Amino acid sequence: LVFRHLSAPRLPLAKMAFPGPIKLTYFGIEGVAEKVRLALVLGGVDFEDDRVDFKDWPALKATTKYGQLPQMKIGEGEPFAQSGAMLRYVGQVAGLYPTDKILKVEEVIGIEEDLGRAVMPSLYVGMRPHIYGYPEEMPQEERAEIQKKLREKLVAADGDIPRMLGYLENFLGDSQFMCGDEPTIADCQVIPRLRHLTKGVLDGVPTTILDGFPKLKAYSARFHELPKIKAYHEKLAAAAK
Repeated sequence: LVFRHLSAPRLPLAKMAFPGPIKLTYFGIEGVAEKVRLALVLGGVDFEDDRVDFKDWPALKATTKYGQLPQMKIGEGEPFAQSGAMLRYVGQVAGLYPTDKILKVEEVIGIEEDLGRAVMPSLYVGMRPHIYGYPEEMPQEERAEIQKKLREKLVAADGDIPRMLGYLENFLGDSQFMCGDEPTIADCQVIPRLRHLTKGVLDGVPTTILDGFPKLKAYSARFHELPKIKAYHEKLAAAAK
């Protein structure tokens, strides 16, 4: 069966106006909110970057929509949850989610999410071992040993991390950014993952993990040299002093 539809000509992508000031609330880490922050920064959108101290989270948790962060509030409207929804919304309004590249953008986002799911057990088994069938009171040494074994498999030559980094490298090809010559929300999704893998915060994952993927490594450096992104990181570094 073939379905044919009359279609209107595609309108050029243009920035839209946000209906009010934006407040993005998350912990003082990159985590799942960083992709949204990057999209706001790239889109030139002023926003309140509300970073919550972990010690204040228990009291704040009951006031959030689903007992989790990040949370975004636009003007006096209701708060919104789910970082993926925030990313796509900001991308649409800020002109970072081109309609003629939606499938490509979503393909990249899907690859990154697969990579995140592969890495997640090696993170959460150290924090919430009971989720994976281990005793909740498991000694820290045992947790660390399980994490070590999981990450050894992840970074092996046939492991999930090299395999999926290879997917991203091949997808990138000779383009400047993931979906062409201009950054999109696909880059905002991928870059925090690459930073996480190379920051030395995951024991067993070498900070040189991108050395085997020269195009991906150059791409990450290129993204960080974008004037708005560079200024954003410089401002964060100055605030941390």
